[in-house]
Amino acid sequence: MKHRLLSVASVIILLTTVSAAAYGQGPRSSLSGTVVDSSGAVIPGASVNVKNNATGSTFDVVTTDKGTFNIPALDAGTYTVTVALMGFKKAVIPDVKLNVGTPGTIKAVLEVGGLEETVLVLGGSEIVQTQSTTVATTMVVSQISQLPLATRNPLDFVTFLPGVDTPVTNRNSTVNGLPQSAINITLDGINVQDNSNKTGDGFFAAIVPHLDAIEEVTVSTATPEAQGAGQGGVQINFVTRSGTNTQTGSVYHYLRNPNLNSNYWFNNRDLPPGPDGHAPRDQVKLNQYGFRVGGPIVLPRLFDGHNKAFFFFNYEAFHQPTQISRQRTILTPLTQQGIFQYNTSGGVRQVD
Repeated sequence: MKHRLLSVASVIILLTTVSAAAYGQGPRSSLSGTVVDSSGAVIPGASVNVKNNATGSTFDVVTTDKGTFNIPALDAGTYTVTVALMGFKKAVIPDVKLNVGTPGTIKAVLEVGGLEETVLVLGGSEIVQTQSTTVATTMVVSQISQLPLATRNPLDFVTFLPGVDTPVTNRNSTVNGLPQSAINITLDGINVQDNSNKTGDGFFAAIVPHLDAIEEVTVSTATPEAQGAGQGGVQINFVTRSGTNTQTGSVYHYLRNPNLNSNYWFNNRDLPPGPDGHAPRDQVKLNQYGFRVGGPIVLPRLFDGHNKAFFFFNYEAFHQPTQISRQRTILTPLTQQGIFQYNTSGGVRQVD
């Protein structure tokens, strides 16, 4: 019995420790703001509720004597901010978008009235970044899923952003004229650049996330915050998707086959026609397929994970047959017989 209790306690401690570590490493943002009345005077003691629109998780704070509030650790995503105080109408600011590593600031104005009255602030959800000197650009999931990308590599989306120069291939890209060693790539806050395995170019990650598993990518091109992992002056932060209160999923298959594609213009111009009267095509055959699914964890009659527990799973396979020619150095027939020779200025000599 004692052994079983000890095992259960060990598991609980381990899960708590892992959860704490995951919390510290995750992609985070922050939200601060000021609450004022219609005359511009600050309002202390106002209740501020921040709700994640996707997961339903909420965070509650109270404004200080200067009418300000700050929530330092929020997941990147879209939130609804509700501000309330006795004697004032409740103010609701929907669709407040927070990006990873970029603090957001809002301003809520309360009008005199009763709490049962609600003022929906449709034009106040624009985030104003005033807490740091970070210059960042973010691409969200709608852009990632709608923009065409032949390579299916999320890193290539970074080449669309201002300040990125691609001289030859995407892997040779630089940002704002800085050397490639200044680029640092993280996935959910963890550095994924493997210096022991990569080549001299810095626009490369040992672990590249699947395109359908990405929620957003943020590129900080000037004065990134201290939370940016690694050595880079340019931070490329990928954030993976997570489950929400809505059950979602997709199945996909990307196929490339020479029988379905037209030939390259240069092949038609430079190559002689084959037996069929046409220039031969490049034999590129590629199958890339997978699926993703996410939502709340629901166990009928046992557990309802809405607003509490979620899951997300993505699987992707990549098949592309290729041929590679390699050169090998082997023993000559004489050497295999035990006869060793070497070349000199006077001719070939044999080892006795």
